[in-house]
Amino acid sequence: MKKIICLLMLLFCLVTEAEAAKVKVVAESAYQWTGLAISQEDRMFVCYPTWRNYPEYKVAEIKNGRVLPYPNKELAASFSCVQSVYVDDKDKLWILDTGKPRGKQAVAGSAKLYKVDLQQNKLLWQYAFPAKVDLATSYLNDVRVDTRRGYAYLTDSTQGGIIVLNLNPKKPGAYRVLDNIPQVKADLPGIAFASTGFDKHQTHSDGIELSKDGKTLYFSALTGKTLYQIATAKLREAMVDKTNAASSIRIANANNVPTDGLWLKGDSLYMGDLAKESIYAFNLKTKQGVDLELKQAIHWADSFAQDREGRLYFTTSQINYRDKVQEPYRIYQLEP
Repeated sequence: MKKIICLLMLLFCLVTEAEAAKVKVVAESAYQWTGLAISQEDRMFVCYPTWRNYPEYKVAEIKNGRVLPYPNKELAASFSCVQSVYVDDKDKLWILDTGKPRGKQAVAGSAKLYKVDLQQNKLLWQYAFPAKVDLATSYLNDVRVDTRRGYAYLTDSTQGGIIVLNLNPKKPGAYRVLDNIPQVKADLPGIAFASTGFDKHQTHSDGIELSKDGKTLYFSALTGKTLYQIATAKLREAMVDKTNAASSIRIANANNVPTDGLWLKGDSLYMGDLAKESIYAFNLKTKQGVDLELKQAIHWADSFAQDREGRLYFTTSQINYRDKVQEPYRIYQLEP
């Protein structure tokens, strides 16, 4: 009887959470954006990969309703194909340029990671990934930065794998980990989208997120149903010995949703449920997940960010619509 009461209470909490979720549009664009980052002063940054339609600038700040090339017009236009932007806990902006624009021959060693000082709006540092890390078959997709230990972690969404980058400015270095193993590969044959039907295209390790203490990395394949986790210490040890890293992977959720970006808020990982065109929240403590009731379709929730008040934001990139875009690309504010 006690177990039944606890179960009913849990179901009530999940329903309440779903009913309480609200979204509203805070920005729209005629150009396709993917990455989203919010600074500690609530400055908002976006990026435009060179895929379908894009402006001359590849990174921008949205300020008072205006879209401004960032950090300046020249640098913003010089990027090749920016997939992700991310603000770390030291309020530095990281820009991930894949170097692989659509329609052009992919060249190994094209990807670069940039670090920008938001106070001075100035480029501080950049790193060019070597060809043995950024393969011709790679597409570096998302990034998280651990400022305490000085490491960045990235996903490779076409080859499948996790990349670790030592950020020591005197001797930076990147290496591949968990390369081409089942856990970084798609484990679904495709995605059945509510509005566009079944799509058999497969994308491998994509979404990535760090725990607040930097000790655990969460990741999943976009075309996947399994959320994994691994101790970051095992990834750092892999620079010397890669044999133990794969065996250290644990399943965080065996019944996850096909998703793109991940965002940790409290005990819950938020992500898009791409198939159902919703937002999914998975509680890492209770191991329970729920699709938030938003009363509207979300056309490919891509990247997430959070402001000082704890409100979440996410872009919609409409990737599943291919050449037929249904509406402007949007940034939503989510109050779960």
